[in-house]
Amino acid sequence: MARGSMMGFASTLAVFVLAIAAPGGARANGRVIKSHEHEAERAGIKIAIYEKWATGEETKWRNNGKVILLVHGATWSSRCTFDPVANFSLMDTLAEAGYDVFALDLHGYGKSGKSERDWTESPSAAEDIDAAVDYIRAFRWVEKVHVFGYQWGAQAAGIFGMKKPNKIGKLVLFGMRHTTIERSGEPAGPFRLNGASNAMMKPDDGDLDPEFVRRRSQVCLAADPQSPNGALRDLARASFVDPLKLRAPTLMIMGDKDMEPAVLEDRIGFFKNLVAKNKWFIVVPGLGKFAPVERGRAKFEASLLAFLDLP
Repeated sequence: MARGSMMGFASTLAVFVLAIAAPGGARANGRVIKSHEHEAERAGIKIAIYEKWATGEETKWRNNGKVILLVHGATWSSRCTFDPVANFSLMDTLAEAGYDVFALDLHGYGKSGKSERDWTESPSAAEDIDAAVDYIRAFRWVEKVHVFGYQWGAQAAGIFGMKKPNKIGKLVLFGMRHTTIERSGEPAGPFRLNGASNAMMKPDDGDLDPEFVRRRSQVCLAADPQSPNGALRDLARASFVDPLKLRAPTLMIMGDKDMEPAVLEDRIGFFKNLVAKNKWFIVVPGLGKFAPVERGRAKFEASLLAFLDLP
């Protein structure tokens, strides 16, 4: 796709988002949000799962299917990514909208176990998702679970969607990468240490509240003093996700500040090849790589819920 037509395509999508992004999103304020920690197992490895929901919704999910699993990215586990600080929680937003919201720590991250068999690359991470989804399906008596993949987590979510289409309701890919690669050397070992420097977001990372950034960094470092290097291996090669094998309703979503020409072209190419009959590509104006926690996150939340709430 030529750059001119590519940018025009993105602009059209951004206008579409502005039309659906009602301030504050679809929230049911005033209800109590509850949480619970669960534990599944895969091949002898503990898989930690965290759940949040709004009281009064418990009897509805079996019929309305509003059950979703969130999959974190390359460095930080679920709490840091999806529920770090009050008023900056994607889990709370979805729970307030009536969803039963689960988030897992992929093996090697957070409260999940570790394995010497691999470095937590996307194919093995997809097996964690499969184990978590099976646990949730049995726990909530639902046939399918929606899956949201965040940044590198979109790789594992996409692989799961390819391999287990009968278990997935809708698929959301935020920050998806397909053929673009980062030319870096092979990591020296299976883990890398984290510190204050990479836990603190930078001003050019997005429109971020400084106090939130400080408090989030404490949550991140407490949960993940180190991170697996499998994601770094993945970044140095093309994605394992084949859009020709993804049939679930799929949303690709990104902020317009994360729209370098090569990145956008890569994502649009992936989108064009998706065989899913119901597919959305949304560019959210005014947001970047950390859209779920930026000041303008209500636009991201409204776009996400507009897709998830489709019949």
